[in-house]
Amino acid sequence: MVKKEPKLNLDYKKNIFSKYSISLVIIIGISCLIRFYYFPFDVPLNSDALYYFWYSSDIYQIGELPNNWTPANMGWPIFVSIFFTIFDSKNIFELMEIQRILSTIISISIAIPVYFLCKKFVERKIALIGVTLIIFEPRLMINSFFGITDSLYLLLIITSLTLFLHSNQKFVYFSFILVGLSTVVRSEGIVFFVGMLIIFFIRYKKEKLKIVLKYILIIGIFGIIILPVSMYQLDTIGNDGIFVRTSGSIDQLIEEEKKIGNEENNLVFGLELLIKYLIWIMIPNFIIFIPLGIFLIFKKKTIENISIIILSTIMLIPAFYAYFIPALDTRYLYVLLPMFSILSVLAIQRITIKRKKINLIIIIIILAIIVSSILFYEYKKIDYEHEKESFEIMQKISPMLNGTNMLHPETSYFNTIQTIDQWPVISSKIKFNIITVPTNEYNSLQQFIFDSKDEGLSHIIIDNNIKREKFLNELFFDETKYPYLKKIFDSKDEGFNYHVKVFLIDYESFSYIKNNIQS
Repeated sequence: MVKKEPKLNLDYKKNIFSKYSISLVIIIGISCLIRFYYFPFDVPLNSDALYYFWYSSDIYQIGELPNNWTPANMGWPIFVSIFFTIFDSKNIFELMEIQRILSTIISISIAIPVYFLCKKFVERKIALIGVTLIIFEPRLMINSFFGITDSLYLLLIITSLTLFLHSNQKFVYFSFILVGLSTVVRSEGIVFFVGMLIIFFIRYKKEKLKIVLKYILIIGIFGIIILPVSMYQLDTIGNDGIFVRTSGSIDQLIEEEKKIGNEENNLVFGLELLIKYLIWIMIPNFIIFIPLGIFLIFKKKTIENISIIILSTIMLIPAFYAYFIPALDTRYLYVLLPMFSILSVLAIQRITIKRKKINLIIIIIILAIIVSSILFYEYKKIDYEHEKESFEIMQKISPMLNGTNMLHPETSYFNTIQTIDQWPVISSKIKFNIITVPTNEYNSLQQFIFDSKDEGLSHIIIDNNIKREKFLNELFFDETKYPYLKKIFDSKDEGFNYHVKVFLIDYESFSYIKNNIQS
């Protein structure tokens, strides 16, 4: 007699190869194609990504965590260092590309927990729309190419939320491991943890004595993850990197508010920025559905709905702090995107329920989301051809310079260039010889040069970006008015499209002219 295969196994296979699973794979596949079509190959890291690269590279080279420094958010570079070790490349450009690719792949993999998360609120076919909304979100696509913390942080947060809402308590406990890891990746994960504690109490408050034991367990789980990291950071840099940032943020809010006096109220300004960016991040796709989604999620008081309301609200706190500083970037709100997906699919399900040809409607919505996302991406995308030229130009001029004015982001490649030139060495041994001096507090070139001489300013670098300070634009378009500046480089002479000029400051002539003007 032939033994029949257990029904559970058959159901499992059926789920794996269901039309919904296949549809999910297709959506993920399209996302992969689009991302790697736009992927910035051969563009080295700079700014924050370079900062994380240094730590990953240090771990890779010495085979352990450095004992002389650590970034505040160390989870991401530790994760990256694992892959540096696996691939064991001696080519720094390859390692930088690995960091970008990891960030990109992780941003795509967010689709899987988002699908299961949306499934808790709507039908599977509608959940596919929720996946499309988030993995084709143009800002996340752009951000995924940076090679920074956001993709991994989002993946951990979304997965922890998905498990937290599971009916099986074992999954709930495991969710606290993931939120602990998310806090190591980005310290604001601790705020998400506090939100989960609140919801945990609401969910299990009827258990009385048991809930105390459960609280001890989940706090213990969270502590096991973050305490070793905090102790390491305390020993290395003198603070824990997580709790100190949280308390420091609160203290800064209070202190800054005390300093305001008759000046513009920073709290109000921060709130205005928060609202502005909240609306902006809903464009192009979420803004259509979210108003109805908010109404629906408040209408029905389930634990899932309450969880989304509480966590969305509490995650506005670190975002508000960022805009209070102010940090002018939407990335502090990315953690809300899975919540936006849920609100959107709730609205879509309500709108499409009992409609004829529902499958065709869903396909049209998915295609519309993809098209609008690509169009918005084209509008917002970074010009990576410009980035390549910027890097190449900075490579050419870096041997000429000691100190120059800052042109953001182009001059940030100086640190990249000096890293590449000296690698492989650990970051603490890299000699950064080029000083960049910010110009944003000046409206006069002469005053800037006069004040910056002692800081090591030796050259002035300018480009054709009309958004620069007025005095830099004046120099670019009429260099003859500045006899104390000697042009030593012009990128147009080298065949570049990006137009950059470099001037050597003749301080002897400058002093003579300035003294004559003053007299």
